[in-house]
Amino acid sequence: MAIYKRGNIWYVDVRYRYKGRSGRIRRKIGTRKRETEIAEAQIRAEMAAGTFVPPEERQAEEEAEKPRILLFKEFAEDEYLPWSEAEHSPSHYKQQRRIVLTHLASYFKGLYLHEITTKRIEDYKRQRRGAAIKVKTWKKAKKVKPATVNRELACLKALFRKAVEWDRLEASPAAKVKLFKELPAPPVLLEKREIQALLQATPQHLYALVATIVYSGLRQKELFYLRWEDIKHQTNQLEVVSRAERPTKNYQTRRIPLHPQLAEALLRHPRHLNSPYVFPNKDGRPYDNIYKALSTAAKKAGIPGGVRPHQLRHAFCSHALMDGVAPRTVQAWMGHKSLTTTLRYAHLSPEHEQQSMLQLVYNGGENGQDKAGYLAGS
Repeated sequence: MAIYKRGNIWYVDVRYRYKGRSGRIRRKIGTRKRETEIAEAQIRAEMAAGTFVPPEERQAEEEAEKPRILLFKEFAEDEYLPWSEAEHSPSHYKQQRRIVLTHLASYFKGLYLHEITTKRIEDYKRQRRGAAIKVKTWKKAKKVKPATVNRELACLKALFRKAVEWDRLEASPAAKVKLFKELPAPPVLLEKREIQALLQATPQHLYALVATIVYSGLRQKELFYLRWEDIKHQTNQLEVVSRAERPTKNYQTRRIPLHPQLAEALLRHPRHLNSPYVFPNKDGRPYDNIYKALSTAAKKAGIPGGVRPHQLRHAFCSHALMDGVAPRTVQAWMGHKSLTTTLRYAHLSPEHEQQSMLQLVYNGGENGQDKAGYLAGS
């Protein structure tokens, strides 16, 4: 029987074979026989064309195609963070993990991905901007800076982009959220005399470490993970090696000429018997922080505001450019992907500008360059 009537209702009753198994469809259609005949004919046409799919199979396929409903915390911890760990550098992953676990997961606790709206994210942004943080070493709490909130929003935007890409959401609620405007801090470029005073004030056991930033401009992590095998005294080169377990920022190895004063400092620097690193702590592991030591040396050298490792990298780049080193060469030394990044470091020191003006006035416009700075080994 293909169609039948029970009471006032017409039904379809069709037997089929699908993927080697038999089945039967019994479906209520309505009160009109003609509609039932059309429905039955459509099923038989699909069977003849080989496009027929039983209702239960079709329903299972539709369910499988639907985005899986996930809690924000579940998606962030089980999917986004493992992806970040595999794709990002260890330091970037560490930052992403801290942001997710410390701030985002707690704020959006109990919410499903599809329940998080642009308004909720704007509320988070406003609340975080008005929050205060307290650290034991601080005398009083400080407000969260716009740059800090922006890093958290950037993490949130990346997380939702992946949710869309992986079919967990149709659209990102964070796409239209704008970051706070950040006022760039005015660059503080150390003069050559200040750098020399800092080196003289640095404790002997850290002298080679500070000298390595001063004379090669390494990033902090590159400095801490520098190995003795990377120092080539025979060819007067220092290699910054991108290793599988500790890649450089742009995943490329580069070479920097070994400055004579740095070579001498490294030859005098003692080796740890059980560590491959040039600058390990007493346990043989790399240093992870030298802010306190630099601050103490800066205070002793009379440098106001202290000194951070990146300032020394900045100074290396700027003074190399001021001393006439070709920008492309400085770019290679610094490990920058683009020349634009290198030129952002090209701040002129007030002393250099004053000297250039005096040379312009008294030397008939000759553009003399200061070759007596610390890069020249004086």
